[in-house]
Amino acid sequence: MFDIARQRGTVREQLRIADLMSLTPKGKRVLEIGARDCYLSRKLTALYPEVVALDLTKPEIDAPGITAVQGDVTGLRFADNAFDTVFCTEVLEHVPPEKLQQACNEIVRVASRYAVIGVPYRQDLRANRPRCLRCGAVNPTTGHLNRFDRQRLTALFPGMTPREIRLTGRGQAVTNPLSVAIYRLCGYPYGSYEQEEGCIRCGEKLVRPKIDRIQWALCFVARALNQIQYKLYGRNRPIWIHILFEKTAWRAEAERRRRGGLYQ
Repeated sequence: MFDIARQRGTVREQLRIADLMSLTPKGKRVLEIGARDCYLSRKLTALYPEVVALDLTKPEIDAPGITAVQGDVTGLRFADNAFDTVFCTEVLEHVPPEKLQQACNEIVRVASRYAVIGVPYRQDLRANRPRCLRCGAVNPTTGHLNRFDRQRLTALFPGMTPREIRLTGRGQAVTNPLSVAIYRLCGYPYGSYEQEEGCIRCGEKLVRPKIDRIQWALCFVARALNQIQYKLYGRNRPIWIHILFEKTAWRAEAERRRRGGLYQ
């Protein structure tokens, strides 16, 4: 069973959060997209007197400086340039691919200067796949529908320039075609069934299937191959990419003013 409080307490998660907060500039007003339990919204109050916490379901919170709203990143109901900063982490990997560019365009539109973006980095989406017992759909691990590298992520934000890029964390799950084929044959018994996300097709809670001794023996080979891969290079692979974007026009205007001051 997924436990968000337990996840928040892990060393890996705390390092991810610390990196994001150190990357985030100060300002007056910030929008957090995908606020969930408002854990990061509370931290953002140290940098912004006004925090808007948005999620698909309106977050339940009653805290000074935080306003909770229901909304969707693909259609933000805010005016252009409404926030000094838009803070969006662990969200874009879940957006349907056909709506991903629309979501990023909305972030650019409502941010007056900055956007702080965090997503998994070059994730092997074949690793730890679960299969829904109800509808038979093979799900990506933790419902991740998109894979990002530095080039793709920066290209998704037209009109913004990366001010700082960080690769954070170490130890990424990896796999190979043979292991994938074995897991498929055995019904994906070692997927990420403890995840919070339900089936991407029917929404049903994912339940780990039972396997017999022959299937267990086959999967033992697949798990051994994955473990060897992890030790060889998976444990050194970055887990996340965090980028601080700044609006290109804002930077250009600031540079123009700075240069103008040199000649006064």
